[in-house]
Amino acid sequence: MALAHHAAACPRVWVRRPGRGPAPCRSVVPGSGAPGSGQLIVEFAAAGNVKALTRLLDIEYSVPDAELDSSTKAIRTAQLRTAAQRAAHAGMIYTLRLLLERGADLGLDMGNGRAIACEAAARGQHQVLALLLAPHDPPESIGGGVSTEVQNGHGRTVLMEAAMNGHAECLRVAIEAGSDLDFATKNYNATAAIFAAREGHLNCLNILREAGADMDIERSDGKTAMQIHREQVRAQMANVMMRSMTKSGQGFKV
Repeated sequence: MALAHHAAACPRVWVRRPGRGPAPCRSVVPGSGAPGSGQLIVEFAAAGNVKALTRLLDIEYSVPDAELDSSTKAIRTAQLRTAAQRAAHAGMIYTLRLLLERGADLGLDMGNGRAIACEAAARGQHQVLALLLAPHDPPESIGGGVSTEVQNGHGRTVLMEAAMNGHAECLRVAIEAGSDLDFATKNYNATAAIFAAREGHLNCLNILREAGADMDIERSDGKTAMQIHREQVRAQMANVMMRSMTKSGQGFKV
């Protein structure tokens, strides 16, 4: 009882531990043009915190590249690249644009950067996609300069990813950026229209047809986009009829 009374008489006090700062980065001197860690810049970019990101860039990244040694320059380039990629993945259009304005390299010739636009199209991030596909010619145009012809690991372009996933706005962005409407995959000769038809995205199929996509291109099995679409419609109608018959008590029951 004495112990219980003592515990009740002494309220628990919570003490906040001091926050951990960014981990030190070897070969980087504070104020040398690169922060001690790329953790903060990535966090601000992915969270869409324009104000904090701007302040960090103004303080830590203000030293011109020409004044940096090769090691520090490489570290800073990698940090900006990672931050831009994370911003794009998170759909943070404003921090992504800010990083592109500050010269961020998206790493388009590398694994993560090569498919960055295709991933945005697959996720339905039409604003991010528009920024990535826009030419990079500052100050007139601030964009990622990504080509619409770039293919991801599956051999699909931004147009194909948008069509396959049913993202109409991304599809329009890709078309306006000059995508090849009739580009086909090497393995199955599948076009964006064929992907849209296969997945049942009629809106995307109509957008492609109105844009001038060739609906007569045959997949490796000899089927066109419209043939695949008609097969999808017939299958859907058959399923509706089967469900209707089951509910009404007609037909066979398992």
